[in-house]
Amino acid sequence: MTTPARPPILLTMADYYGTLAAVRSLGRLGIPITMAESKLLAPARWSRYVTRRVSCPSVGDSDAFMEWLVRFGEREPGHVLYPTSDDMAWLFALHREELARHFQMYQPDVSAIYGLLNKRRLHDLCEGVGLDVPDTWFPENEAAVERVAAQARFPVLLKPQTQILFESHVKGAQVERASELLPRYREFLERNQYGRKLLAYDSRANRPMVQAFYTEAAQNIFSMSGFVDRTGELFVARGALKVLQRPRKLGIGLCFEEVPVDTELAEKVRQLCKKLGYHGTFEVEFIRVGGRQLLIDFNPRFFSQMGFDVARGMPLPLFVYEAASGNEERLAQVAREALAWKGTGQYIYCHRGIFELLLRAQGLSGRLSSQEVRQWREWYARHSERAVDAVIDIGDWVPWVVDVAMHLRFYARHPKSFIRTMVLDK
Repeated sequence: MTTPARPPILLTMADYYGTLAAVRSLGRLGIPITMAESKLLAPARWSRYVTRRVSCPSVGDSDAFMEWLVRFGEREPGHVLYPTSDDMAWLFALHREELARHFQMYQPDVSAIYGLLNKRRLHDLCEGVGLDVPDTWFPENEAAVERVAAQARFPVLLKPQTQILFESHVKGAQVERASELLPRYREFLERNQYGRKLLAYDSRANRPMVQAFYTEAAQNIFSMSGFVDRTGELFVARGALKVLQRPRKLGIGLCFEEVPVDTELAEKVRQLCKKLGYHGTFEVEFIRVGGRQLLIDFNPRFFSQMGFDVARGMPLPLFVYEAASGNEERLAQVAREALAWKGTGQYIYCHRGIFELLLRAQGLSGRLSSQEVRQWREWYARHSERAVDAVIDIGDWVPWVVDVAMHLRFYARHPKSFIRTMVLDK
């Protein structure tokens, strides 16, 4: 009796490290990988585990991309489909009924996804399950901004309330004084644009929020990642501490350390998912402030450091694949194995190439002292035997070469960005 063929999975955004982690995790199990990408310099596109490569419009043109995706599904039905970015998570949810005719999906509805990806809605939901959040204001107009300036303790952060179809992708900026808040608010509205499809869904989404600034955010962000099923009962999670990001005050995670999962906090996250009807993979970030854990972000999708979880016995892409394929028995078995996994020591995650570049650049500029540079190198050396890299893999080395080329090309085209983020740490 022959074993039924496993359906292929269609992955997008090959320049995302979460996509690369999914390609390697599923490809090593013999699951066919179709990679849809518009860019040539995209690491996951060149993984040895990609079965087939297809060209598609840039995901930045969401209308053209979704039109292509529907046509692809009509021609070649049966692929598993799962998002890697906030844009894709929301768009797949928004068009769930149409996409589900052609793809195998494990996709919550759009209200669940938007409830997690819009901070205003997320904060309301957190309150209902006992999760703490930072002090945050959502001013509707300039008069409300002036009221916030009068009562907030400065400095504060001015941040987008959602990253969905956000063209500039900025994380936010620090505002030092009350007198600067209104001008910076106006500047944000003028310079930062959202896609028309999102504004048609929520006309208030373009208004930034004001959030209390915590010095702990530089090196004390706890990440909980995992999977939850449709019932809300099957729940698997891992913990990590973000110890270095770029820029260090407010930026992208560069280095993580393995830490235990706070079981009480995990139960609240499970209740949040169950209340909202969310199912799938997740990464939730918290700032540790005193004895409180303040939720600052919820990513309902594949995420950058997902390879860290795969290495720690939690193959999140496989969870999604089995769930979308309707393989409940296999899903339960994967969950049992993940829950029973015992590590052999403390694991770390590091994007080694960018890590070394940052140490050299900020060591030369003085943003990091020679002692700090030495301490970071000693930190890596202590954990090198259990280090998981964002890109480097001995058995799949081409993506690393492409990643280097991708960064060199970007910094050559945007030298000011290199100086600001990598040299000056701003």
